[in-house]
Amino acid sequence: MKISILTLDLSNNSLSRAYILAKVLQRKHEVEIAGFMFDSSIWYPLSDEKSITYKSINIKKDSIYIKRFKQLYNKIDGDLIYVVKPLFHIVWIGLLKKLFAKKTLLIDIDDWEMGFFIASYRETYRKLASKIFFISKEPLRFFTNPYKSFIWVFIMEKIIKAANQVTVSNSFLQKRFGGTVIYHGRDTDFLNPAGFNSQTLKQKYRIDSKSRIIMFFGTPRAHKGLEVLIEAVGLVKDENIKLVLVGIDKRRFCKNLVKYGQERLSERFVIYGMQSFEKVPEFMSIADIIVIPQEKSLSSIGQTPAKIFDAMAMAKPIIATDVSDLPHILDGCGWIVGPGDAGGLAEKIKYILSHPQEAHNTGLKARQKCIKYYSWPSMEKSLDEVFKNLNTSKGKRK
Repeated sequence: MKISILTLDLSNNSLSRAYILAKVLQRKHEVEIAGFMFDSSIWYPLSDEKSITYKSINIKKDSIYIKRFKQLYNKIDGDLIYVVKPLFHIVWIGLLKKLFAKKTLLIDIDDWEMGFFIASYRETYRKLASKIFFISKEPLRFFTNPYKSFIWVFIMEKIIKAANQVTVSNSFLQKRFGGTVIYHGRDTDFLNPAGFNSQTLKQKYRIDSKSRIIMFFGTPRAHKGLEVLIEAVGLVKDENIKLVLVGIDKRRFCKNLVKYGQERLSERFVIYGMQSFEKVPEFMSIADIIVIPQEKSLSSIGQTPAKIFDAMAMAKPIIATDVSDLPHILDGCGWIVGPGDAGGLAEKIKYILSHPQEAHNTGLKARQKCIKYYSWPSMEKSLDEVFKNLNTSKGKRK
């Protein structure tokens, strides 16, 4: 069977989920990833990936071109259409393929888009006058900029019911939309600590061999609790303990974050830019502790950070916050703290660094759990069950 995966934007991190699904499905099926590109190239961490067939149409950001829609529609020829992120410009293509080309339609939801929208609205429009102005412009956005329209986000959530089957990335989304939970599985053969030497890699990346590394690896966002992480590391009074953030880009948020980190931690604060998927195990190997410090917000309750599975596969001691499915995922193989609790996080960091054997054993348990529940073979079994349950004759979800 040929599967066409449609994704929001091939030039940003929304490609990540589509890529993982494609790599797993590629083990049994012919797979392509299709979508618009709002930038000039494939998302940097996957720009060198040659094992996936990409079909893209360039389009200007915040623009709608019916001609471009038609071009992408005509490029897609899979027997099954798998829409990743049910947002305006790709959901319609998937739905039209189902209605007119009689294709089977799957929809994957890895974030709660309405939560993102409401959180952004509350943060941006705090004064009553600005809220009234925003609401008054909604009819115009509905017709000219549907990507930023509240009504369209609402409609997209309802359109999900038109899919033959739904997959989601965590239990919050499953409760809201139904479907099967497919976590962000990882290639545990590639992500294997046995193949990497931390001291050699510290030399490669010019990190002092005596340094103890607390690491965050991912795309920095406001809801990811990085300011709290900086504060927590500042509370651990040891010059050999450094905080390393991997994934810093040119956005204003990152610039402000870096400034704050340098002010609080000085030379104990180290940053690296976005890295290719091939470099993930190298950076993970350098870390003594991986931290997933999610804040509890409308943006985070429907999200499962994919990097937690990288860290588990690499047998790392992991600290995460009590948000979404993180406590369930790390049950028996990690440490949980309350969101926003810098003091509690600092105490966990000190405990782990002062109990190296326990930290090592807990990391090994994390890898074992990742292999059993969050590896590509595990994802494949779950997706096989989804495909078995597809009702292609009636075109309805069960």
